[in-house]
Amino acid sequence: MKQLPLSIPQIEGNAWKYVKDCLDTNWVSSVGAYVGRFEDSVRAYTGAKHAVAGVNGTACLHAALTALDVGPGDGVLVPALTFIATANAVRYCGAVPLFIDCDPARYNLDLGALEAFLETGCRRRQGRLFTRAGNVPVKAVLPAHILGFPVDMERLTALARRHKLTVLEDAAESLGSSFAGRHTGTFGAAGVLSFNGNKIVTCGGGGMIITDDDALAKRLRHLTQQAKSHPTEYFHDEVGWNYRMTNLSAALGLSQMERLPRFLKKREQLARWYRQGLPGIPTPPLQPGQRWNHWLMGVTVASAEAKKRLLQTLNDAGCQARPLWSPLPLQKPYKGSLGTPIPQARRAYDTVINIPSSTSLTQTDVARVCRLLRRAPLTALLA
Repeated sequence: MKQLPLSIPQIEGNAWKYVKDCLDTNWVSSVGAYVGRFEDSVRAYTGAKHAVAGVNGTACLHAALTALDVGPGDGVLVPALTFIATANAVRYCGAVPLFIDCDPARYNLDLGALEAFLETGCRRRQGRLFTRAGNVPVKAVLPAHILGFPVDMERLTALARRHKLTVLEDAAESLGSSFAGRHTGTFGAAGVLSFNGNKIVTCGGGGMIITDDDALAKRLRHLTQQAKSHPTEYFHDEVGWNYRMTNLSAALGLSQMERLPRFLKKREQLARWYRQGLPGIPTPPLQPGQRWNHWLMGVTVASAEAKKRLLQTLNDAGCQARPLWSPLPLQKPYKGSLGTPIPQARRAYDTVINIPSSTSLTQTDVARVCRLLRRAPLTALLA
C-alpha cells in the first residue's frame, strides 16, 4: 500500500543543478555564494530588510534572543503549546520561560490570557515588569505561529508596546503566511524561520533570522560566525557560535524558494480537497487579512480516547498522522514553570491530530485519508 507521509519535501527545479555546482566547485562550507543568494531570496519574499542564515531554527532562536539582550534570569513569555525548541532556546540564554495558554480555535498564543497575565499576574516596579509569583523580570514575548497559522500580530505588538516588551517571532512553521499584508516574522524586532526536512521549503536543516534592524542584523552575523572581529587574524571579541549555514544547504534552499509559490498553491488545493471530502465539518475561519500556508492540516475529535483510536487507524492504513506536542509545562524539563493555567493546551493535545499534508499528495490520496476520517467523530477540520 502506498504510504502517505505527513509532510515531506518536494525536491525539484534547480535543486540538483545548484547542489552539483557546490560539489563541482568545492564551495561546500559557509563561505559559498549560495548562502547570500538564499538570504536574498528569503529577504525579498518576506519583505524583511535583512536575512541571516543559520544551521537550524533552534540555533537562530538562540542567536536572536542573545542579540536582543535576553540573558540569565530574564522572563520570556512563551506559548504553552509549541515545539519544545521554542522554550529550549530561552533556556540556552539562562532565561526563564513563562508559559501562556493557547486559544481554543487555532491553538496559537491566547492573547486574552497573555493580556490578563500582564495586567494581573505581573506588576511594574522601578520601570520594569515583574511576575507577581517568583518576581521574574519580564523582558520579551516569543509567539509561535502554530502549524503555520498566523498570530494576530497587530494586537500582540500593541500589548508588547504597552508593557515595554521585546517581540521575537518564532515563524519556524509559517513561511508563506501573513497577517494584515505582512509576512510573519516581520512584526517584531526579528523573526525566525525553519527549513527542517518537514517544512514546505527545506534545506534538510537550516534556519533564517529576518529583521529590519541594521545593527541587530550586523550583530547576528557576528555572533553566528564565532564573533570573529578581524578579517584575517583569529581575533574574537566575545563568545559566539558556529551557527552559519553551509553553502550546500543554501543551494538546496534557494532552489526550494524558487518553487515556493507553486508549493503554497498546492497546499491550498489540498485544503480544498479535504473540505470537499469532509463536508459539514466546521473549519475555524481565517480573519480578514490572514493568509495561512497550510503547513500542517488537521482534525479535532471529541476525546483523548477518540484521538488515540484515530491515530492508530490512520497510521495502520499507511496514512501518517501525529498528535500535537504535549504542552510544555507538562514536560519533564519545564514542570513547575510559571505562567497561566493551560486548560486549552491540554484539550488541544487530547483532541487534535495532524493529517497528511505533503505537497506531493494527489486528490486520490486525500480522498483515501478522508474515507478513514469519516469513520471518526470529528468536531472540526483544520484545513
